[in-house]
Amino acid sequence: MAASTGDKTVNKVALCSAIFAGFAYVGYSVVRTAFCRKLGRRDGEGYPDEHRLYFRRLSQTTQTDVLLGNLDMTGSGKVLLRPLTVQERIRELNLRARMFTDTMLAIQASGSSPRHSPLPGPRSLQCSPWSSPRILSPVDVRHFLASRSTENLSGLASHGGHGELVGSPMRRRWPRRSLRHSSQSKNRSPEGKRESEEEARKEAEKLLRDGEDELRLRLETLCNRDRVMTMHEAKSLVALLHSNDELLLERTLTTIGNCGTFSANQDILREAGCLFRLQNLLMYPKIKVQHAAIKALGNLALNQENQKELKDAIPLLLTCVNKEQTPEKMLLSALLTLSNIAVLPDWHDEFYPVLHALYNMVDSGSPQVKLQTLKLLVNLSTNEDMVPSLLAAEAPRRLIYLLDPSTNEDILLRVVTLLANLTNIAKELQLDPTIDLPAEDKAASPDTMYAAIYGVNTQEKMQSKAFVLMNQHRNEDVRFQARKMYEAIKS
Repeated sequence: MAASTGDKTVNKVALCSAIFAGFAYVGYSVVRTAFCRKLGRRDGEGYPDEHRLYFRRLSQTTQTDVLLGNLDMTGSGKVLLRPLTVQERIRELNLRARMFTDTMLAIQASGSSPRHSPLPGPRSLQCSPWSSPRILSPVDVRHFLASRSTENLSGLASHGGHGELVGSPMRRRWPRRSLRHSSQSKNRSPEGKRESEEEARKEAEKLLRDGEDELRLRLETLCNRDRVMTMHEAKSLVALLHSNDELLLERTLTTIGNCGTFSANQDILREAGCLFRLQNLLMYPKIKVQHAAIKALGNLALNQENQKELKDAIPLLLTCVNKEQTPEKMLLSALLTLSNIAVLPDWHDEFYPVLHALYNMVDSGSPQVKLQTLKLLVNLSTNEDMVPSLLAAEAPRRLIYLLDPSTNEDILLRVVTLLANLTNIAKELQLDPTIDLPAEDKAASPDTMYAAIYGVNTQEKMQSKAFVLMNQHRNEDVRFQARKMYEAIKS
């Protein structure tokens, strides 16, 4: 009981002491303010209160002149403000940012391995569009300090171990030098082309003789990896194409076809001499090797520069189209390769002799052969120089029956596109079938493609077929091409 009474007494004494101390502090503040005002009026005459300057201290710094300028205290106690120029302020900010960066990275280096290099910066602190230190934000610093790997410092190491700082953390991309060994003018002439092809053949055969086992191992690494190859790997594949092992040839051709899906590999394989060897393999006595060479050539043909060197391959591929006993898989590959070559009009004039055969395959071929043949014909029909010959060739006998909504959609789309191209270009050129259609390889007048479209008994049927397709078919592309065809025939 006595202890509790003593505690209450102590609490009362402490409360009273706090109250008295508060009153004493308030009194002291009032007296100090009054005396300071009197001194300010007595010693600061000529400097009224409204001219007094108040400065706010910047956070995390001890100077007040970072942005405002330099402060000087004169002997009379006056404060003079000397403002800095814009360039001086920027230079001061950059300098303090650099000091802040160095401090934070020094902290980081003290707790990490000594091989970490400091953050690079320009050798000059002068600010310019090409040389300005990067100011790290607290987020950047926290990211560097929290990182446990050297991934964030890639590209920041000094060159040669001499402590020279690089100017940018980004890696340089050195321009790739041309891999061509002969001049372009030399390759244009037939003699220069034969010389370069002969040199490439000798180099490939020598490479095969010196290290066939090594080349086979390199083939294993390329079979299961879809990536951009090096020039040495491309030359290794070309060297393997000179082997007498049929299985090795077929496997190498398959690898080249797979690698040829990359546009960069298409250029590298061309420069390594692959196209010349592939064209020679089109005449190989074994059908499997021929087929693999055609497929590889088809992938490499999707390249503008490669197509310039494929003129000699077209007659060999057209031979597969004209043969009656060509296996269907090989025929499809040949048509696909020819379609890729015909994407550009450079060698369209090589297709004149087979226009009758192509139209015939639209009639008698399997659905896959029909579709691929129509794709080739569509590519040829985009060239207005080919349209007169396409109209003069013998038309498919079942052409009118293909313009039916029940026809396979892919085949129907190509048929309508082919007819739309032919009719629109014929309208633009204002072709007269008795004058403008070429006499060579011309079919009998009732059997030409022109007669199948514009004949007395067929023009109205074609127009009505196109009218039904453009209004009723579910495929938007079919409707669009049918409308083009309808308007061209009607006009």
